Amino acid sequence: MKYIIENILLCQSDQDQSKSLLIEDSKVVNAYSRLSHYNYMRLNTDNFSITPGHVMIDLSIININDFSCFKERMKHLQNIGCTTLISASDLKYESQFEFEIKKAKHAFINSSIDFLIGIKIPLKKLTATLVRKCNKYKVPVVFVEINSIEELYIPEWQRIRDELFPFHIVILPIWNIQASKMKFKKIKRDWKVLLTEYHITTYENAPNEHQPLSKEVLSNIGLYPKKGALLTGSDADYLLFKNDNLNKDKLEITQQLPDVVCANGVIKKAGVDIFIRPGSGKEIIVNVPRKFVSINQAFQPTTISIDY
Repeated sequence: MKYIIENILLCQSDQDQSKSLLIEDSKVVNAYSRLSHYNYMRLNTDNFSITPGHVMIDLSIININDFSCFKERMKHLQNIGCTTLISASDLKYESQFEFEIKKAKHAFINSSIDFLIGIKIPLKKLTATLVRKCNKYKVPVVFVEINSIEELYIPEWQRIRDELFPFHIVILPIWNIQASKMKFKKIKRDWKVLLTEYHITTYENAPNEHQPLSKEVLSNIGLYPKKGALLTGSDADYLLFKNDNLNKDKLEITQQLPDVVCANGVIKKAGVDIFIRPGSGKEIIVNVPRKFVSINQAFQPTTISIDY
């Protein structure tokens, strides 16, 4: 079915603008300021603002074995506007890679949300051959657990760097270090200097779970603009917010609960009703990470600071 969302305020991190969207089934097929020449059904969205669906991280959902608990987590994620989920297989050793990736895919067999699978591994176990497997199995994001400053220098970074072409993974640190604020700041600075030297894409902290990921992070992972955008060719993942609620609460739109959640052209939330469709979520495969990063970012050091 084709329909038009006409002249709605599109709220994004870089700018807000009036936009009209032509939706066909699960895709945005046109995204312009005016679509008056099309003769399709139009939605009345005068009292709403729109954002792209949120892409969020949830590392623990992959370990939920009870279906009712899994369903409740899905319900919570849809309620807060999550239309794409990033999780990670928990590896202790490189030899577990293939088994854990297969296990992770099975864990999402009843997912009602689109998902992307990364891996999580202790930093001291990160190797060039593991990165090569990420390339082979199209795993664009690696969470590394760091337990001491000494672990920063265990991986063979040059060999890892050599394996990054053409599949340039993103490495996200999870810090398990007890240190004073000043010392911790120095450790993060050392991490930044080290990975910048080898031109490896990373951040000083892994983004918070259950929070919308920025356009920059999505671009580095390779999800943007398929996800996290409302452009021609994007998936029809969007959130609608009543303008009265936005004006009343005076909060950032990303801090609000959406009134309507649509993923792949299917309504997942309408008011207080949340619709769980087990098995409707599909795995997202990233073929080329960092494909749509800006020119400035592409030619600058790739370690970026995030402050929370």
